[in-house]
Amino acid sequence: MSSEVVVYELTLKNELMVPLDARRVRPDEFIGKTLSEIKAIEVREGNTKVKLSELFDVTGPEKAPDDPNLIEIRLSGKGTNKIRYLGFKMAGGKIVVKGDIGPLAGYKMRDGSIIIEGNARGWLGAKMRNGTIEVFGNAADFVGGKLQGEEPGKGMKKGTIIIHGNAGSNVGAGMAGGTIIIEGNVKHLAGAKMCGGNIIIHGNCGRFAGARMTRGRVVVAGKIDGILPSFYVDSLIPKAKVKKILFEKPFMIFMGDAVVGGMGMLYISYEDNKDLLSYYEELIKEVKL
Repeated sequence: MSSEVVVYELTLKNELMVPLDARRVRPDEFIGKTLSEIKAIEVREGNTKVKLSELFDVTGPEKAPDDPNLIEIRLSGKGTNKIRYLGFKMAGGKIVVKGDIGPLAGYKMRDGSIIIEGNARGWLGAKMRNGTIEVFGNAADFVGGKLQGEEPGKGMKKGTIIIHGNAGSNVGAGMAGGTIIIEGNVKHLAGAKMCGGNIIIHGNCGRFAGARMTRGRVVVAGKIDGILPSFYVDSLIPKAKVKKILFEKPFMIFMGDAVVGGMGMLYISYEDNKDLLSYYEELIKEVKL
């Protein structure tokens, strides 16, 4: 049995005008199927069930391997931003999107990797259990988060999400584990209700980071719009290393959210927020006296 990765190219025939539920487009759904069987997989375009081959030109080997980790799916064409649930519960293999992707990509993902060369809409990697998602553009709200109305801890459990651009609000909302890395800026409520895991923000952060968090760690390496009064200052450190990422500059560490008896950690770049943090620095000095 060959151990070489095979590639299936799925190219949209026409621009999508309505949402496409593509939860069956994943490597573990392709395993062991012939090319004809893959083309016959049903997806839902709006309210209508259609075969994959009705919407996509599908090319690849005549028979898929039995191991999902030997399968790569490449999606392209106009309107990929209307594709939702891509990689739903996927358990291995690789998906590459040559463009933007719609909401809930990687929802409940269990393993494997998804690479998005454009932007991602809401709930990217929501409730994921493992695997890796990488976005080379921007991401919208609730990256790695729980669904609205769910209890804290119902967000991502394990895995890694990397956003090379910016992200919206509620990054990691309700997450219980795993790592989210944002190379750009994020909006408000990063790490809200998180119960574990790491959120690393290389850029700036909006308001209310860590609101009602009980465990976990949020790192803001740029400017922050404000710190909730329910976080108390713990220490000032000369540099920080989080998940093998080294920041060669000082950080002030806060603990909270005290409103829920939380022991989460909020790392705030000192150099980027001197005006905001100078008051807390005086508190640290008083404690040491």
